[in-house]
Amino acid sequence: MHHELTVPREAAGQRLDLWLASALEGCTRSLVQRLIKEGLCTVHPGTARAGRALTGGELVTLEVPEAEPMEAVPEDIPLTVLHEDEHLVVIDKPAGMVVHPAIGHLRGTLVNAVLGRWPDAREPGGEAWRPGVVHRLDADTSGVIVIARTAAALAFLQTAWAERRVTKRYLALVAGMPRADYLSCDGWIGRHPKDFRKRAIRPEGEGDAKEARTTFVVLHRANGWSAIEGRPVTGRTHQIRVHLAHLGHAVLADGLYGRSRTWPLHVEDGQVALRRHALHAWTLKIPHPAGGEMTFEAPIPADLARLLPPGIRPKTA
Repeated sequence: MHHELTVPREAAGQRLDLWLASALEGCTRSLVQRLIKEGLCTVHPGTARAGRALTGGELVTLEVPEAEPMEAVPEDIPLTVLHEDEHLVVIDKPAGMVVHPAIGHLRGTLVNAVLGRWPDAREPGGEAWRPGVVHRLDADTSGVIVIARTAAALAFLQTAWAERRVTKRYLALVAGMPRADYLSCDGWIGRHPKDFRKRAIRPEGEGDAKEARTTFVVLHRANGWSAIEGRPVTGRTHQIRVHLAHLGHAVLADGLYGRSRTWPLHVEDGQVALRRHALHAWTLKIPHPAGGEMTFEAPIPADLARLLPPGIRPKTA
């Protein structure tokens, strides 16, 4: 695939390989470096070198060869099933499980497990490496996720997501104690200008920035941290994590957007409290392909529940 890009002014000072990896979906830094080495990248004016410092305004071209298609392999992996019918399955995804195969994660993913249990889920079509996947959760985010079992169900659910006819509720444990019980963030989200792993609040209409909106309800305040219900209206990559960090209340143990990987560090028994960011896809309300609506809830996992008082529930309004 041929890419032709003009380096924006705000990218001045960045390395060529890092900027390309952040600007192109699916391109890792190692892939970009290999393509530059193979002569598949040009910079005008100047010379294409991985470590070249950009000044802004350069015209960069990159040829990315078509990748060999991946196909998910069925695997016998235990799953916690919240609902199953002929149209779809709803799963409580554990923290640490990647949703679909990718470079570096070809086995052990949710899709591998789904195909091992429901071979017909391959029928919906689309990419062979993520059959039936309607939406995604970050690897370390636990909770409710839906997989379509038929092509018709996949198309129906994708349309429902695109038209924002789904209602999502997340539980997040966050740093600090917000003064208000209700918060909102409307910051547009795009790729971070300096770190290809991250997303960031960007000016409206700038680059790949897209509209993003999340509202939050404070459920519990503790000593230096709080439990918050996140209600995303849109569905951008890392949206809740980016918006909470922007509001000054980063998700606990979020090594990408927070200040510490393991804060709060310990609980009463001296054990590490959190080994992943404290975000859980709590409930999901969707229109069903066969008619009507259904709501699914994934119980709060033990690593988060141990930090919370009993009885915390999603808000109904």
